Amino acid sequence: MSILKKKNLKSFLIYKLCLLIIILALLGTVFGHNVDTKMEVKQPILVYNDSKEFIESLNTCINWVEKDRIIFQNVPREIILAQAIIESDYGTSRFAKEGNNLFGVMTFNLDEPHLKPYKDENSKFGARVYPNKCDSVKHYIFVLNNSSAFEDFRELRYKMLKEDNLDVLKLVETLTRYAENPNYIKILKRTIKLLRNE
Repeated sequence: MSILKKKNLKSFLIYKLCLLIIILALLGTVFGHNVDTKMEVKQPILVYNDSKEFIESLNTCINWVEKDRIIFQNVPREIILAQAIIESDYGTSRFAKEGNNLFGVMTFNLDEPHLKPYKDENSKFGARVYPNKCDSVKHYIFVLNNSSAFEDFRELRYKMLKEDNLDVLKLVETLTRYAENPNYIKILKRTIKLLRNE
């Protein structure tokens, strides 16, 4: 085989290899997009008729939210359940029913979807409205993981997890800024203790 033919063959093989890599990259992008779409479709819908079903349904959503997170990003499940129970009365409050808001998350940006407090149309804030209740859970976890108001929560959670000594009742003491009620931490602890006995 002549040197020219060998060069042409080598160039042709390199061309085919490059073409194959491009095709595989495109297929990976297409299939990767389909996987993400399918996972988004699998987001659970919270359906419940009583307090027990509310907790079961909420647990399903928490599992879905935590699937892509590391342990240091997770909010202890007892805290999520207790706050959802307190803030939405087991998903039966007006904000939960009309706005899919399980955690009483408020917004001062009245350009985004919101519900004004009952009989207060002139309010300068409102409860955030979510496309579904599981999105409310996702956003609540995002707020605890990112808001400067909960920096103490994140620091103590990290320390407890590093020491493999997570004390949920101690950790909730860092959530004093979550609600204006001065008894909120006592209510939260009592709700967690009730959940542990159910």
